[in-house]
Amino acid sequence: MRDIIFEYKELLAAKLEIEQNLSVLPKGYISKKTIGGKQYLYLQTRNGDTVESKYIKAEEVEEIAKQLSLRKDYESQLPEILIRLADIETAAELLDKALLRKLKMLKLTSGMDSISADEKEKRISFSDAMTSIEGVPVSDRVKKDLANWKNGNITFLSVFEQTLRRYGFVTEV
Repeated sequence: MRDIIFEYKELLAAKLEIEQNLSVLPKGYISKKTIGGKQYLYLQTRNGDTVESKYIKAEEVEEIAKQLSLRKDYESQLPEILIRLADIETAAELLDKALLRKLKMLKLTSGMDSISADEKEKRISFSDAMTSIEGVPVSDRVKKDLANWKNGNITFLSVFEQTLRRYGFVTEV
């Protein structure tokens, strides 16, 4: 069972890394246009029904081409990862409900530890606002756990599991 959890965590980490890389890599393709007898290169991207063009300086072409190729590689890897994650979830659902519960918690919390302290603070602030709207005060224990998560002392999964346990939910595999 530990092997399954390990593989699932690795797949989630790979998925997160690919998604983060895709968010910063350029989209589109490089096209050549001849204007006044001179050839110009453009990065073209589709935005809805329109195609937008951005001029590429000669010294940028090689780097942009490399980034577009890398994007294509990542985009081809992502479906394979998603299929494997789904296969593991399906097997866990059939074989061991506790394992499926653990996998779902891993999926829900994946990526939370890799965000910046500022982003963690924003999420904590939003969480505080939502619980106050619901009329549920945030306990001192949860505040302490979230502060420890924000400072990198504990994982978000541990905060999540501890909070669920306090409210009587089963979290163990």
